[in-house]
Amino acid sequence: MKTQPILILCLTLAALFAKAESRALFFAKETDKEYTRIALSIDDDQKVYGTKVWQPKGEHGASGTLEGIVNGDVIQVVYDYMIEGSEQSEEMVLKLDGDTLLIGEGELEDAGKGRLNLKEPNKVSFTNALKKVPVSEPKPGTPERKEMMDAMRGPVSEYAGKPVTFTGKIRAMGSWARFFGSVAPADGKKVDVEGIAADMELDFVAILKKNADGNWTAPHWGFAGDTGVLEEAKEKYPKAPWPLFEWVQ
Repeated sequence: MKTQPILILCLTLAALFAKAESRALFFAKETDKEYTRIALSIDDDQKVYGTKVWQPKGEHGASGTLEGIVNGDVIQVVYDYMIEGSEQSEEMVLKLDGDTLLIGEGELEDAGKGRLNLKEPNKVSFTNALKKVPVSEPKPGTPERKEMMDAMRGPVSEYAGKPVTFTGKIRAMGSWARFFGSVAPADGKKVDVEGIAADMELDFVAILKKNADGNWTAPHWGFAGDTGVLEEAKEKYPKAPWPLFEWVQ
């Protein structure tokens, strides 16, 4: 059963996006045989949420969510994940070192109910290193952000039946980007159509892409209260960079 991890994922996702001040970091280690990807969102109060995926080629991997605290450059988290259809939980210690994320390795002991704890968390060995994956966040007022907003504004205004405004954050990587936030009528008046008005009360997600002419377009967007829009986009655009979909397992 995957009910519990999906519930945890949705709750963590809601908590993450509710904190606009969070700092998003992405790290990966990829070889011909396997890859490990970790996404972290660190709040001002030093709480951290994230995801970790380990996927060997042609075999079952493990994926799930991270939650914990940050103390200086050391991050202590609990990793709740699925592996070969089973739910597991594991204590982890991570360390930030410039553009590298180090994963602490040490002896684990069974704490019962599928939970593994580090026997000596203060004595882990930081030998496994993941490199930072660069992403950017075009700021309000910049020409690039305006072009991205305009790419969304046309189709979404047409859907709403009136001009709209956007509030939220954009994450860009190469010729791809993701917007997450909210949409509101520019005139401040509620949309007349009940179904559309209800949609606009939900979170808004859009995947943006530069076309052959170098202009931003919005090929995929929608309103949702979960990861549904991102799941559809990931399936539709498998070549889009993974930091756009870190919460989609």
